[in-house]
Amino acid sequence: MLLLAVMFTAQACGVGPARQNIELTWWKPFDDPAAVQPLIQEFQKANPGVRVNYVQKNFETYEDELVGALAAGTGPDIFSIHNDWLPKHKDKMAPAGSTGFGLREYKENFAAVAGFDLISEDKIYAVPLAIDVLSLFYNRDILASAGIARPPATWEELVNMTPKLTRTDSLGNFTRSAVAIGTADNVNRAPDILGLLMLQNGTPFYFPGGQSSVSGSGSLDGQVRDEATGQSHSPGARALEFYTQFASPAKVTYTWNNRSNNSVEAFTGGTVGMIFSYSYLKPTLADRAPFLNYAVAPAPQIATDGTRVNFANYWAEGVSGQSKQKDAAWKFLKFITGKDVLKKYYEVQKSPSSRIDLLDEQLSDPEIGVFAEQVLTAESYYKPQSDAVETILVQAINDVVLRNVTPAEAISSAAQKFGLLLRNY
Repeated sequence: MLLLAVMFTAQACGVGPARQNIELTWWKPFDDPAAVQPLIQEFQKANPGVRVNYVQKNFETYEDELVGALAAGTGPDIFSIHNDWLPKHKDKMAPAGSTGFGLREYKENFAAVAGFDLISEDKIYAVPLAIDVLSLFYNRDILASAGIARPPATWEELVNMTPKLTRTDSLGNFTRSAVAIGTADNVNRAPDILGLLMLQNGTPFYFPGGQSSVSGSGSLDGQVRDEATGQSHSPGARALEFYTQFASPAKVTYTWNNRSNNSVEAFTGGTVGMIFSYSYLKPTLADRAPFLNYAVAPAPQIATDGTRVNFANYWAEGVSGQSKQKDAAWKFLKFITGKDVLKKYYEVQKSPSSRIDLLDEQLSDPEIGVFAEQVLTAESYYKPQSDAVETILVQAINDVVLRNVTPAEAISSAAQKFGLLLRNY
């Protein structure tokens, strides 16, 4: 367990007498103390008197440890939540008060997806330091070997180039795959890729106004009327059908199956041309395959001239409902997510900005520019229990690929399970 302590005055925070000592504890997975130290140092300069202990946690055990500590009354004052976690942890959190953000201020400064995920009933429950976006990682050498100069900008382009990139041996086994997509268990973040396709296809997760529904026009299998043909269809089923075609031997796009290696391992090994992932994968690739000739492109869209839709995946900082220093904690979070202070975080932790006014500065950055350009169009959808929702989508994929269930039947079954979750939230 790594600790980083800094002092600041309660008087500057407006949370008590000038000489009062206040101690806050902040739990966060992933970020090394070196990444947050510049933020806390800046806060220290402006505010000497409250003690903040930064504790870096192991992601594998983080949520269980957090829930256990909060249940025992020994949890931190400030803790990170994944952007999908608010529905299941909101009852443990304190929304921003007078020392935190106003709604207008928050929505003007942070990407829209943060407001969607982290505001509930006009109350702000968390604020992100960064927002990651699902993107396309591609092997330059593999694409060049097939005479392909640029990565696909649309899904149609991806479909068309897949047969050109796929290679098989005399027994029909893949010696090189075009893209790691189609299955669930060996594709990194498969539920996110399917979720992206569902959002791009207009799957009606919600009723107008953003409220989650249980069935009918607001469920995973909800029907949408096609203006051109006058016919109704299920965007969710279409997205699932598109996703799974890459693992269907009956399709010309067949390029991946359950015998394929894990997608990240296949990419580092040079046996797949493209995979989908986030900016956090870059250090892993640098470590495992330092000489891999790859680049990153925005996630494909349905059309280049249409409304762009991308998929967000990030962490945000909130305040415990048990904290005795809620105002001081929110004051701290507001300070460290200010424009000038947050820039110091990005100097250490190369991440796409959560703040709108910093994204332009990041576009030319060779490491995170491609991710930054997608933040404003990044979306999410309400997940009453994120782990359960992922399990539902994984099962839908496996039903089609492994059990010969039709996409319509699989998405209908998924919608019923999703509806049961929503009834409790």
